[in-house]
Amino acid sequence: MPSSPIPVVLATLALRRRLKQFADRLVPPEIAMLDLGEGVGAVQIGAAIAELGIADVLARGPMTAPQIAARIDCDEETTHRLLRGAVGCGLCTMDRRTGAVKLTRTGAVLRSDHPASMRAWMRYKGMGSTVNAWGGLADSVRSGQSAFALVHGMSVWEWFDAHPEEQQIFASTMRQATEISARAIARAYPWPDGAVVCDVAGGIGTLLSAIVSESRADRRGVLVDSAGMIAQAKRFLADRGVADRIDCVESDIFRAINATADVYVLKDVLHDWDDDRCGKILAAVSATMPRGSRLVVAEYLQERNRPNPYSPLLDLHTLTQRDGGRLRSEAEFSTLFTNAGLRPTGRRFSVVPHDIVEAEKI
Repeated sequence: MPSSPIPVVLATLALRRRLKQFADRLVPPEIAMLDLGEGVGAVQIGAAIAELGIADVLARGPMTAPQIAARIDCDEETTHRLLRGAVGCGLCTMDRRTGAVKLTRTGAVLRSDHPASMRAWMRYKGMGSTVNAWGGLADSVRSGQSAFALVHGMSVWEWFDAHPEEQQIFASTMRQATEISARAIARAYPWPDGAVVCDVAGGIGTLLSAIVSESRADRRGVLVDSAGMIAQAKRFLADRGVADRIDCVESDIFRAINATADVYVLKDVLHDWDDDRCGKILAAVSATMPRGSRLVVAEYLQERNRPNPYSPLLDLHTLTQRDGGRLRSEAEFSTLFTNAGLRPTGRRFSVVPHDIVEAEKI
């Protein structure tokens, strides 16, 4: 996770986009549009590098296409063509004499063992079900409905139930994303020492283990998720050395959450759902919260008329891939909180790429 403050990172991203727009002015507009159209190829190149494990092979040092192909059991010529494409995307460099390639700083995050690994994320972005749903974006705009359901005839969650191998890739994606941001989020918000922190829909406990570990031994946690996640979480929390400080509770977040805590957390949950189902989640959380306890929501905020360099594309991702999902503004979250019987505190904390907003039980 970047160590720079969020305004610096967002400003840098904005400058990066503006430089690209300036560069587009130096070529005919049809050429700029042609280059934009090749963006789908860039995603697939990154996904193929991730899927085939090429970045893991290149972690040992520069190699030629035949050497790489032998290690991943692929065709030499098409491997070389893929690597040339990866050079064009900035994922690796190629020696003009020998053809040997090595990873760039960006390409290195496709390694499985990189501390900020994005391998699972790129595999997910390149899956046929994900790509085909993006292909239904225009139909989403026409209908206001999820492209995934329009294209596949079922919600993404039903699809994952029927395709466990893709569900596993998606789960790994979410864990990697949380692993990258967990420590920063744990340090950005003033979690009280001596408090009990409940992570709702917290997966295997990646964020909660970081929050608990960032304090003296008197801070405890409660992890709430489905039975399947809880089973995996127990092993993970034991490996992290915090199993004795975190209780695990199986719950349906749309119905009831049986967990008493001082602070409740929802990270990257609400943007997956429409307002109605967000209301059900927040009502379930609110019903179990003691008076005076706090709800902390970590999300990607998007103000209606101020597109930032990061959130608009993620917002369209939720439109095409989720069940009524969307990114929201701080005011929209305040409305959701109020409707659930919670009072927005107005406090806001930022950590790239998330914002943290807060409400309390009255």
